[in-house]
Amino acid sequence: MSIIKFYPFSEETRSVFPEPTPSSKNIPEWYKRQPAYGVPEEGQMKVGSSASTVKRCMPVFDGITSGYTIYIPCDIFIDATNPDKLTWSVPLVASQMKRDLVSSHSPEQVSEYPLETDKYHKELFRILPFWAVGTAKGYSCLFMQPFHRDPVPFRVFGGIIDTDAFIADGHYSLQIEKGFKGVIERGTPLVQVIPFKREEWKMEIVDAQESNKILSMQRVKIRTKFKNYYRNYLRVPKEYK
Repeated sequence: MSIIKFYPFSEETRSVFPEPTPSSKNIPEWYKRQPAYGVPEEGQMKVGSSASTVKRCMPVFDGITSGYTIYIPCDIFIDATNPDKLTWSVPLVASQMKRDLVSSHSPEQVSEYPLETDKYHKELFRILPFWAVGTAKGYSCLFMQPFHRDPVPFRVFGGIIDTDAFIADGHYSLQIEKGFKGVIERGTPLVQVIPFKREEWKMEIVDAQESNKILSMQRVKIRTKFKNYYRNYLRVPKEYK
C-alpha cells in the first residue's frame, strides 16, 4: 500500500489545528440527506426502470471519498463587502503563530488570470493550513476544491505538486464570494488531496464503427440490471486510510 505523509509544522500544530483525514470521514451533509430514489423503487421496477438519484451514483461517491481532506485551521472572520479590499481577523491565539496564517496575493501575480470577478472578490485570499504533504517516489498530488461539498463562500485554486520531490508546505489560494461577511469556521474542508502515480500517456482516437460496437454492447449489459451493474461488476473499490 502506498503512503502519503502529512507533516505538522510543529507540536503546536497537532494540539491546536484539525488533522487531515481520509475524505471518506467527512461526507457532505447534503449527500447524507439525499434520498437514494426519487420515487418508490418497487413502482419503478414494475415498469422496467429505476428512479435512482445522485445518492446512488458511484462516480459522485468516489469523487467525494477520494484522497484526503485538509481543513480550515481556525475560525476566520472575513469581510468582502468592500469591493476594493478584503479584511479579516483570526482568534488571538492563532494570530500569534510564527508563520502567517492568512495572507494575500499581489494583483500582479494574477494579472492575466481569468478571475471570476462577477461572483468573487477580486482580491485573492491565502490560507496556511499548518500541514505539509509528501509522497513516495513516483507519486504526485492533486490539490483541489473538495468534490461536491456543502456550499462555502470561497473557491480554491487547484494544482498538481510532485510531492515526492517537494513536500508541499505553502499557502492555498482562494477567492471569497463578493459581499460575504461572516466566519468561515475551523474544520471547514479546505482542499481535497488526491495522490496519484505519474505515468506516461498517449491518446488514441478509436474508429467510429469499433467505438459504436463497444459502446452498444456496454449499454446493453448495464441495462440487464435494474441497478448496481456498474457498482457490482465494473467499479474498483478505492481505499484511502
